[in-house]
Amino acid sequence: MNQNRPNRIDQRLVRALGHPLRVKILEVVQLRNASPSELTDLLSAPLGNVAYHVRVLEKCGCIEQVATARRRGAVEHYFRARPRSYIGHQDWRKVPKSLRDAVTGSALGTFFDRAADALEAGTIDARDDTTLNWMPMAVDEAGWAEVAAVFAAAGNRLEAIHALCRRRIEQSGDEATPLVVGMAAFEPAPDDWVPDPAMEAGGSATNGARPAPEGAGDGEGAANT
Repeated sequence: MNQNRPNRIDQRLVRALGHPLRVKILEVVQLRNASPSELTDLLSAPLGNVAYHVRVLEKCGCIEQVATARRRGAVEHYFRARPRSYIGHQDWRKVPKSLRDAVTGSALGTFFDRAADALEAGTIDARDDTTLNWMPMAVDEAGWAEVAAVFAAAGNRLEAIHALCRRRIEQSGDEATPLVVGMAAFEPAPDDWVPDPAMEAGGSATNGARPAPEGAGDGEGAANT
């Protein structure tokens, strides 16, 4: 993502989070190359809707076409996520504060869904080297900066490992092992904080300005899924 073009970051954020199907498409193409017809089967969504959202993601630079192939007499176009385009990447923290809740909410929602599914399916503890831990800390400003630097370095290393694995898998044809990696460092709520009753009842926070679902705004119609 181009750090010198904040408006581009805003556009990518709003468009990528503007519809839940786009978040699901981004998840899939982070792991493998996929065509709209394959995404249709994987996500159980109408082909027209998937194709529309693939075009939006490609237009705003979140995904790119990497191959074509003939299938059933037609040409299939295969896409993958561009580097640093996954939901919750630190670059997306550069958007205005009014949009950050959308990034955090989408990242947490997706992560919690994957963790809950893995727990129910019994895969979260299937391997002895599964990592799942968290720890409270008390830090000063210098310590906060040091923790942030550790996470930034770890994120860069994980991206490099992912890119290398994708190249090896594409060359070998071996089956990939899905892996969910989560990293978080944040200031917790104060000890005397109490939840907003409206939020507990299903309301929305006044400062959680999430992008509205789009469709007609792109000059095309798309049915909701």
